[in-house]
Amino acid sequence: MAMWWGLWAAVTAVSGVLLAGLLPPATRSGVHQAVVAAPVDAVRHAILDVQSQPAWRRDVAAVDGDADGRRWTERTHAGETVRFERVVAEPRRIVLRFDSSRGYAGEWTGELEATPDGGTRIRVRESATVPNPIARLLARIAFDPEAFARQWATELADELARRGA
Repeated sequence: MAMWWGLWAAVTAVSGVLLAGLLPPATRSGVHQAVVAAPVDAVRHAILDVQSQPAWRRDVAAVDGDADGRRWTERTHAGETVRFERVVAEPRRIVLRFDSSRGYAGEWTGELEATPDGGTRIRVRESATVPNPIARLLARIAFDPEAFARQWATELADELARRGA
């Protein structure tokens, strides 16, 4: 009898986790806006210079990419690999698609606007879709796309200040 209660408890727990993972939407987005004390062209160059990003992004260990810079792979210090494709590289708008080894995929958009004092207002939008309900639940607990966008923008601003751009 105790074995059946244990089995029932296990099935109930697993069902609860699956249900909790199915309830939230698969796609989450975060938006962050910041002003960077650098001209638009310098900000755009830093974003598109993916090979230099391991030097200023604390979570990126290495970048491997193709010769034209349209596709590349980031490897994080935590062992994750994220494949990127540049979809749009307009003077004031950049759009990247990504696919992670951890089971999520999405899109990153950066919009650049010159400020009157010669700086750049950057608006970053990060959207990620997690199809697996268990991974989705874990992502809800452990990952905040707005916080990620904020961290990225802060690291970009710090790098541009270091460069004196």
